[in-house]
Amino acid sequence: MNRRIKRNRSLPIHITLPPALLDDIDSMLSHKMSRSKWIRNACDLKLGKDIVEVSDLSDIQLVNILRNRHNYEGPAEAILKSLLEVLSE
Repeated sequence: MNRRIKRNRSLPIHITLPPALLDDIDSMLSHKMSRSKWIRNACDLKLGKDIVEVSDLSDIQLVNILRNRHNYEGPAEAILKSLLEVLSE
């Protein structure tokens, strides 16, 4: 009885990182976030895969995404415009 081999499984690897780089990565993570997942996503981004983490976006980018998401009118649009002006200063 042969077992099926999963083609998309993750393989553990060992890499050496400078302490300063590891500190930078750890400073980006909360205590519940996975360092392996963060490094995997960083590799995907570097390789050109279309993955965007919300935490990687700037405040201005997030506001513009909200503005483009719906056709806001009235108070909602005024609030988003004001927020964009404050963040742009």
